[in-house]
Amino acid sequence: MSRSNDGKEQLKEILDRPEYQAYEEESQTASQRLLDVVAQWVKELLETWFPNFQVSNSAINGWIYFFGFIGIGILLFLFIKVMGRLSSEKKLSQKRTFSVTSDLAWSSEKHVEEADARAADGQFSEAARHVFLGMLLDFDARGLVEVKTWKTNGDYEKELQDSDHTLVADFSFLAKIFDQITYGNRTLQKEEFAEFRFRAFQWMDQEGRKDA
Repeated sequence: MSRSNDGKEQLKEILDRPEYQAYEEESQTASQRLLDVVAQWVKELLETWFPNFQVSNSAINGWIYFFGFIGIGILLFLFIKVMGRLSSEKKLSQKRTFSVTSDLAWSSEKHVEEADARAADGQFSEAARHVFLGMLLDFDARGLVEVKTWKTNGDYEKELQDSDHTLVADFSFLAKIFDQITYGNRTLQKEEFAEFRFRAFQWMDQEGRKDA
């Protein structure tokens, strides 16, 4: 019990010291000066726009606090939205690329053929998925990556950094879309698929490319 009282006494002694009191007064004075400057600016602005409008300093201060709280609330809302989106994209990027064994069993050429068939049927998201898998299998055949069922697109991107860094930018773009259409809820339109297909085929070997 005595230790608790001693702690309270020490804290009180620190708070009562002149240097701490001076710091508190300086902080409060700086805050008040800032508030006064903003209040004066708002008052002059209102007087310019509305010459006959009379408003007290206390009312202006109240408005400043009110809109300040609203601004803080908006910033917090935007921060939460951005963090949620980043978290969602991070979870998508951690999903395995070849989720089923049958996708890995196909050749690059078969995935390209399937992509063309799906695109002709208007299934552009599924067509893009097959284009991407075919591209990865083509990279595997050329020794640029080593395809495994447990790997994610992040793993393949790291391998490309070492084997052929010129592919990384386009691969990262395509991988992000692949994750969104495979594990998210994005749906590709015809024009988006055409760009996706072009950017994938330009890096594929001649046998897997067919007609770019």
